[in-house]
Amino acid sequence: MNPKNKVTLVTGSGKRIGKHIAISLAKTGSKIIIHYNESEEEALETVEIINSNGGSAYPIKANLEYSNEIFMMVDSIKKKYGSLDIIINNASKFNKDTVENIEITEWDKMMAINFKAPFILAHLMYKNFNKKNIGKIINIGDWRTARKKRFSYGVSKSALSGLTKSLAISMAPNIQVNEIALGAILSPSDSKTKVKINLGPSNRPGTLDEVYSTVISLITNDFITGEKILLDGGLHLQ
Repeated sequence: MNPKNKVTLVTGSGKRIGKHIAISLAKTGSKIIIHYNESEEEALETVEIINSNGGSAYPIKANLEYSNEIFMMVDSIKKKYGSLDIIINNASKFNKDTVENIEITEWDKMMAINFKAPFILAHLMYKNFNKKNIGKIINIGDWRTARKKRFSYGVSKSALSGLTKSLAISMAPNIQVNEIALGAILSPSDSKTKVKINLGPSNRPGTLDEVYSTVISLITNDFITGEKILLDGGLHLQ
């Protein structure tokens, strides 16, 4: 797929990785929907950056924890653009918890944002758009899903991997669905100090450009589906 003039939704694209993906994709001529929940100021800044540089961006607020807000967001996209060609499921909840101290309400939020929302978006794309055209869904996952101190997060990302494969086979041949499982790219948003982590064989963090180059390769290649690409500098080898 050539992303030019295609409508792309990037969830959680007001800041960090999502912002970089959105700004980079806008340079290809794709029409970018900047989704946000709490990061309104950052989202509007991202829209301004894209539009002031000749791109096309439009902000939409939605709390992905609530299904009705996802329905309303997709309805707004349909009314404004009439299509939705690419979904980048970047938004993610990343709280700390353990199997001993987790609260069920927090578990529900984690699963809703990290797992249920990508499913609902895929389902709505399948029902409402791209009956004849090729579509793309890229889920941003994690190289490590078995996590003791981020228990529910790890489980939700493991579920996302399973969802990727099930969607890929169910939505074929018109829509390709893949996952990018990230290693160390940015410091965790809830870290106040630098934490020394294992960087793997590459001995360095990945870059935002390397994330984007993987995203664009999955968009432009129409023969890859159901794949989990480990963008982790070889961490999974250890």
